Amino acid sequence: MKKLLPKLCVLILFFFFTNAKAQTSFSSEVGVFFGPAMFQTDMGLSTEFAAQNQATLAFGLSYYLKFFGSQYNWRSGSSYFGEHFKLKAELSYMNNTNVGFEPAGSSVKLDAMKAQIKLYNAGLNLEYYILQLEDYASFYKSSGSINPFVTIGVHYSYSQPDILVDDVSLKGKEEPYTDLIDKWQENAVFLEPENIFSASAGAGVRFGLEQVDFSLEGRYQYYFSDVVEGLNAADDPANTSNDSMVFFTAGVIYVFGKN
Repeated sequence: MKKLLPKLCVLILFFFFTNAKAQTSFSSEVGVFFGPAMFQTDMGLSTEFAAQNQATLAFGLSYYLKFFGSQYNWRSGSSYFGEHFKLKAELSYMNNTNVGFEPAGSSVKLDAMKAQIKLYNAGLNLEYYILQLEDYASFYKSSGSINPFVTIGVHYSYSQPDILVDDVSLKGKEEPYTDLIDKWQENAVFLEPENIFSASAGAGVRFGLEQVDFSLEGRYQYYFSDVVEGLNAADDPANTSNDSMVFFTAGVIYVFGKN
């Protein structure tokens, strides 16, 4: 699946621009966003959701492409695609230095270890807005407008994981890692940088303000890898799932041409 994602990105872009030919022009938006990212990793059971200390604050930049111009008016017309869809590209960064095993207190060795997750992420998202975008974005009445949306996306991440025991990194040490429990002592710790693809789905709402827009979004992101945090005990039934993340963001978006 992850080998197909780069090709899927190209096909999505081709589809967008092919369907956008009927539009009179394009228009753009740029924004910043931040929020808590909560990881579900092998530092817990696959049946349990991420614990509070596995959350981190992430932030990033976004660029939106709309398939109608900033001078849109009802006479110019638009397709259904242009009325409801936006293409969003994003860059984000997150660095969680305190991913502890959950539940705590079950083992001295488990309590002594923690993971660090550093991720650089580039994503391409398709957003579908419930209300017509030109109605929402009409510049004479955009203030106070609300437009819910759903989103799907594909992402590329560059991961730099680390595992620490009593705050000392395992990098540079040789197996077996006797400070870890049995299942992670050999062939289960991967601390080299990793190129990872993922897919996401989410929902949110956009608020129109005087000069900018404000957005709230929540999404689930599934990684096609089980070593985002550096651990993969392949034969352990408690850690059979790939890593994942839930990401809640608040964003401020500047709309070009908005009065």
